[in-house]
Amino acid sequence: MMFEGWQTFYQMTAEAAATLIGLVFIVVSLTAGRRAAGASAGLAYFTTPTVFHLASVLVVSALALAPEGAGHTAYLVSPTALMLAWSLAALACAVHVMVGIVRMKTRPHWSDFWWYGAGPTATFAVLAVACGLAWEGVSRAPALLALAILVLLLVAIRNAWDLATWLAHPREDGSGDDGQGS
Repeated sequence: MMFEGWQTFYQMTAEAAATLIGLVFIVVSLTAGRRAAGASAGLAYFTTPTVFHLASVLVVSALALAPEGAGHTAYLVSPTALMLAWSLAALACAVHVMVGIVRMKTRPHWSDFWWYGAGPTATFAVLAVACGLAWEGVSRAPALLALAILVLLLVAIRNAWDLATWLAHPREDGSGDDGQGS
């Protein structure tokens, strides 16, 4: 089995991601209605991608725990192939978000491009390479995949914290949302 010995790591990352997804939903729910103007840009480029990044950690971790190989021929597609497909789709989504942040009408904080755009894009690129290597059976692939998952989780935690503090902070001028993540 490709991921033998990594079960605890993937269980931990999946549990952390699932918990954080719930906490992001709580924060967004509690702050709903506080920032109406321009909220669509914030949702499209900051909130929704952060939840998607956490969901990606959850999905890839769960697929890494799925049994694969001889004796498990009931799968139409191997879990490793599904991990590769997910990571490639996630990379496309991350590129879309990064381009969207660059094209925003209101200028986000300078760090938003790096944390919400370039960071996740680079991490999903590494994740896709790691999944491809795992699919090919390269022995070092699990370590690279674990590193990519951990970096993605840490970036998502940072971004979730950034969103929570930004959403919870009332605007001094009472104008509502400016569509920025930070």
